[in-house]
Amino acid sequence: MSSSKIGVIDESYFFGWDMLLKSVEKDVLKKADVILALAHFILVRHYKFECLGVGEDKTYTEDEVGSELLPEFWNDSDFRYRLRYVHNKQLYLLIGHVVSGDKVLFNLLSVDTKQVSNILFDPEELVKSVRGKIYTMIPDAAAVSDRIRKELIETVMISRNEIEASTQTDHETVPRQFIDPLRMSDPPRYRGQYPGSPYRNEFPDVGRGDLDPFGVGGGNLYPFPRPDLLGSARPRFDPFGPPGGNVRSNPNPDHFRPPGNDDYYM
Repeated sequence: MSSSKIGVIDESYFFGWDMLLKSVEKDVLKKADVILALAHFILVRHYKFECLGVGEDKTYTEDEVGSELLPEFWNDSDFRYRLRYVHNKQLYLLIGHVVSGDKVLFNLLSVDTKQVSNILFDPEELVKSVRGKIYTMIPDAAAVSDRIRKELIETVMISRNEIEASTQTDHETVPRQFIDPLRMSDPPRYRGQYPGSPYRNEFPDVGRGDLDPFGVGGGNLYPFPRPDLLGSARPRFDPFGPPGGNVRSNPNPDHFRPPGNDDYYM
């Protein structure tokens, strides 16, 4: 089972590479062989493909037995690679051939869907050695593997569900949860300027002082005046109180302040 998630390539991603390389070490003679071996490793190790052998035969019968090993004569030709794979009873062909001098073009064909991918590598630039550990052989092994995964393999697989099932990741689908804006334990979702209120939601902050008992700031309703504030100017409100007190006993119905009048109340 793969220990790496899709899209995450670290040293654990290459667990098993040394064993594969050991099985074909005597056959790896050129740098392009290393790239082909890496593509094979990713197919069988992380996508659960099984290699059926060498060739381009596009017919498949279920009595054919696949393997995680590279078959005999896998790099017999100097100019071409031809390998057959099966995955979920679907046949795939991995073809590689030399183009533009030393560059190698790889194609992965899904025989059933006719989808085909291609990727071009320069082995002389990427591969520094045909022996040793993976990062000794290919210093940019993570980047090369990521390209193989995205550009060569996943573009021809039938669906994303097939990809996830093949790699056996621990991704889980997290259901969307209903968030009650009236629950104090919910995460903040306010967009306004009153983070102190537990009744946070995404409504605008118009009249929040009236609607939210825990909100701050004013609203459309005016509070009853405090006695210590009656001496200051408070427009649009005429305080009143019992006769004889410090508060004016009658409402003042004036709409405009008369000239020369020090009455600040409208």
